[in-house]
Amino acid sequence: MSEFAAWMAVLAYPAIFILVFDWTGAGPRWAAKHKSFFPPAEITLRQEKTGRPLLLVKFVLLLLVMRALAGSGLWHVVPIATHSRPWSVLIVAGTVGGVLMLACRRGISLLSPRAAEAEKHDYFLRGSVALWLGVFCAGGFVEELWRAVCITTFQENGYSAASVILLTSFCFGVAHVSGLPSRVSPGGVTAEMIIGVMLGATFVWSGNIVAPYLASVIYFTYSFFRVRGDLVHLRCCGRDDHR
Repeated sequence: MSEFAAWMAVLAYPAIFILVFDWTGAGPRWAAKHKSFFPPAEITLRQEKTGRPLLLVKFVLLLLVMRALAGSGLWHVVPIATHSRPWSVLIVAGTVGGVLMLACRRGISLLSPRAAEAEKHDYFLRGSVALWLGVFCAGGFVEELWRAVCITTFQENGYSAASVILLTSFCFGVAHVSGLPSRVSPGGVTAEMIIGVMLGATFVWSGNIVAPYLASVIYFTYSFFRVRGDLVHLRCCGRDDHR
């Protein structure tokens, strides 16, 4: 892939997320008018219900864009089958990476009240378990393939690993908070970017997408069940305000 194609690829993820999805139906204009990042429950429920299944469509679109940019050589850009480290090392690295990401996100939530508050409005709270697990597994693969394609191609065009990791992490953070006003806060954006840095560093270190993919699945799956568990606890205590 050329450098131009690499720039198109790295911008494709946040662009698709911003242009295709509007989770709340309220958007920045509503937030500015009402001076609140939290739209009425009826708007959020209606838009999230129709928007959740489109997450898988988003990843299909991202995969198609990368295929168009890389051509038939897409699967040769990123090392998947080939690797310089034993499979056991890749699996351990992915597992440890996922745990470290969870610890990092938890630390940010403890240090930032706004980030902790955002979790109470997280889109994980609604939707079927099967749908979300499908997003984490299938969508996570496309996401890590996107990251790996961007990092590999930019490095081949003379960019340093550190600069590309920061670039992809920024786009990753923008994509993850776009359309989710409750996450637009210094803590929320920083958390997403730090997770992106950790996933990018895991790929560069391992030279294979297996480790970051495993870390991603562990991180998002555990976060999903933890957030759902917190919701159940709040309901049992009669303190759930987001039904």
